[in-house]
Order: sequence, then C-alpha cells, then structure tokens
Amino acid sequence: MNNINWEANDGTKDLRKTDAPTMRQLAAMQLVARMKEAADKVGAGFVGGFIDEHGNRFMMSNLEEDCMKEQEILQQLEQYKREIESQD
Repeated sequence: MNNINWEANDGTKDLRKTDAPTMRQLAAMQLVARMKEAADKVGAGFVGGFIDEHGNRFMMSNLEEDCMKEQEILQQLEQYKREIESQD
C-alpha cells in the first residue's frame, strides 16, 4: 500500500501520524481501506481518502509513487483545500 505523502502540508494533520484517532475517523479510515482492497481485487487503480471537519486527512493509494495521475490528484486536493480555507 502506498499512502500519499503530504509534505507540502502540515504533517500534524495526517491521521496516519496520530496516536488517538476518534471512532468516527477510524470508521472512515476503515471504509477507505475497504475501497482500496476492492480496487486491488479487480486490478483497478485507487486513490481515496477524506479530510474531516477539522482539516485532518487520510489518504490511501495503490498507485506507484511517481504516477502522474496521483500528482494531478494531489494538486487538485491542494486547490480545493485553499478554496475552502479562503471561504472561512
């Protein structure tokens, strides 16, 4: 499993690095893991995750780290995050 690297962002918001995720976060993380497993079973590419109401994020992928599609998704997520932050 490849997890998307969030170097450009605040690493403290990455749920993979937290010691005490909430039950809601754990349930969401489990759902993402199940979706990735389903993609793996059929040989499909997968990038999935979530950003919670506090800006914490969790991402999983089965794509190679240097995959251009993954980089495009990361750029779109960054743009979306900036748009949301500008609305606050």
